[in-house]
Amino acid sequence: MVPLKSREHAKSRLAAVLSPEQRARLFFALAERVIQALHATRGIDAVSVVTASAEIAAFARSQGATPIVQSADFGMSAAFDLAIDELQRAQPRRVLMLPGDLPWISSSALEAVLDAAGSEPGMVVVPDRHRVGTNALLCNPPRALAPCFGDRSFERHLAAARAAGVTAQVLELEALALDLDHPADLDYLRRRDGTLAAQLLGALPNVNAAGTAVGARAGDPTGCVRGAARAVNQ
Repeated sequence: MVPLKSREHAKSRLAAVLSPEQRARLFFALAERVIQALHATRGIDAVSVVTASAEIAAFARSQGATPIVQSADFGMSAAFDLAIDELQRAQPRRVLMLPGDLPWISSSALEAVLDAAGSEPGMVVVPDRHRVGTNALLCNPPRALAPCFGDRSFERHLAAARAAGVTAQVLELEALALDLDHPADLDYLRRRDGTLAAQLLGALPNVNAAGTAVGARAGDPTGCVRGAARAVNQ
């Protein structure tokens, strides 16, 4: 399952360095990358995209994913909660929840998450590179634990698992560690993987760790013109 906001709200935390058009372009490129990695992963049977946007629902269908439409953007946890309810009719044995902005995502990394989970009840949590957020959460069964995405979600998922008596595994994977939320994340991607950054960002401005576009003019911080989870049945 992958939650995707509307175009208007996409990548809002990058507004200081990217124009709405640039953020939308990055948003769709990342979302396509995530959805297609899910399609290519052995052991995943269906991809669902949770969204409140008719445009994004059409985009999901164009990518071979099933849209689950909510009435508004309520946040990741609420989106996943709704999706799990909707998917119960298909009776998935387990579900994989992840954001739609993972530039290094790969089918091999996703297969590692599935393999770590095995067939026993429990959950697998993949933290972000700071070990603060959660960049993948697999639950078996789907309602093993209520999703706790948001601030300090990695810590909160583990605490919730302990409180509920749910077995939790932590799996750290570089391919799932980076999500592009902040200007510093763009800078990190450019430094670590310039080729991929060029593919995703094209001619977007270089951004330093402080969130300022490199080469920006005084008074112009941008330096430019303002312009899924899959349900798993094994």
